[in-house]
Amino acid sequence: MKIGLTAFIISLLIVSTSYSQQSVTSLVKSQAMEMAKAMVKGDTRNFSKYMLPELVEAGGGANKVNLMMDSMFAVFKSFGGSVNRITYGNPGKIVSFKKELQTTLPQTTEVTSPFGDVVLSSTLVAISRDNGKNLYFYDTSLGRAEQLKNKLPNLSPDLVVPPPEKPKFTPKAQ
Repeated sequence: MKIGLTAFIISLLIVSTSYSQQSVTSLVKSQAMEMAKAMVKGDTRNFSKYMLPELVEAGGGANKVNLMMDSMFAVFKSFGGSVNRITYGNPGKIVSFKKELQTTLPQTTEVTSPFGDVVLSSTLVAISRDNGKNLYFYDTSLGRAEQLKNKLPNLSPDLVVPPPEKPKFTPKAQ
């Protein structure tokens, strides 16, 4: 009888673990989509909620970071640029490391300018410090691999971050 009960408890643990992995995977995608909506709208206040707090502080705090992003969006729009669409692939394996849940998420960003269209493929690192309730995202294309470890010192060595891809540029017909 004990063997049957033990097997039942183990199977429940396996099911609950895979369910939590699945729910965190769903949260990664849904929160990334909320972040993308904010980016496309130019809503820097909501967009910055998904930035790692220590990187926001390193940038001078939330007000300064939001002001800089607002300025960059305004300049980009004044030159006829726009972020048209951001899409996501499936998150990688979720890794638990140093009290964080971590995963990678492929991202494709489509940008238009008067000169042409650009498709940027990158990988985000998604980090949760509260068991998946809230996520922060870091775009790995923002620096070289060695800079990634400096900016994200708690990054798990088991997390696989693919090398960045070159942007695809399609010039507009003149």
